[in-house]
Amino acid sequence: MNAMIDPNFPTCNEDADKLESIKHFPLRPVFIMGLHRSGTTFLYDCVAKCFPVAHLSLYHLLYFDRLLNNEESGADISDKERLNSYFTALGVKDRNIDGTHVDADAVEEYGFLLRKKSGSFKLNADNVPLFSTICRKLLAVNPGKQAVLLKNPWDTGNAEEILSFYPDARFIYISREPISVLNSMLNALLSYLEGPQDYLEILLDDGNGRRSYRKGYAVWVCLKAFRKVLGRQMCARLARGLLAKEVARQVAVYKKEVSTMPPDRAIEIDYESLISDPAQSIRSLEGLLDLPLIGQLDSIEVKQRKNVNPVLRNYSDKLNNLVKHALK
Repeated sequence: MNAMIDPNFPTCNEDADKLESIKHFPLRPVFIMGLHRSGTTFLYDCVAKCFPVAHLSLYHLLYFDRLLNNEESGADISDKERLNSYFTALGVKDRNIDGTHVDADAVEEYGFLLRKKSGSFKLNADNVPLFSTICRKLLAVNPGKQAVLLKNPWDTGNAEEILSFYPDARFIYISREPISVLNSMLNALLSYLEGPQDYLEILLDDGNGRRSYRKGYAVWVCLKAFRKVLGRQMCARLARGLLAKEVARQVAVYKKEVSTMPPDRAIEIDYESLISDPAQSIRSLEGLLDLPLIGQLDSIEVKQRKNVNPVLRNYSDKLNNLVKHALK
């Protein structure tokens, strides 16, 4: 990373003496749930803009240990500017894997913050106090918000346990055709193996640099070497089967969870319906969330990339059979 630009990320808990002052904030988390690469980021962004909810941005994630101090002193603006300058210096304009714009205010997954602080991407009994602090901090630095909106695909399948921690939680599920999920996963994997991944390194860095994820980094380096030797399409063909089995497994977990969720706690949104008529899909959430619509629904901008990988042509039947087997 560029040593000439210092983002000045916190290295200790600068908010420690202020945590007692936010314990009165109510915990009413709203979770976006779905498979990786199923449209959770777009749904997250739409809901965040249309309801009075606090959400986790890159600024909140990377400056988590300083949020309360910054809110009190007004230093949040300078830290956001510093972060944007850091991204610019690194040449980071988007997430690389899907073209989603990156800046200090961009939404991100709470799993990266849980991992940084607790070692796990998933919400569990050990990191519940941390998650509660995340929610309360987001409410504290977003006055007037009535709930906290969060997303983390790693927690899909974990809703029953989450409800035991937060009985007032709400869950918005998004479903997408398995072949589209597989296509997006495959293209994302290939993108990871092409060029630097400064953005991902920032998210995974817990202050110790690459040492904190050295095994994953070593695997990434090896896979990049294979990609260079074999070429993009051969790598895609080799990865297709493994990813297809993982998609089938995740779809089975997703469907089982959705079928058991209480109707007053969860709702399911179809990705294609969201893309074709986002306003209608967002309106359907009012009853579950019990929150007023505040955004301009007609201004939601849909950006959809049509980059079907050639190795997945005529692969839908194969994938659907894997899904059927996983559902047994």
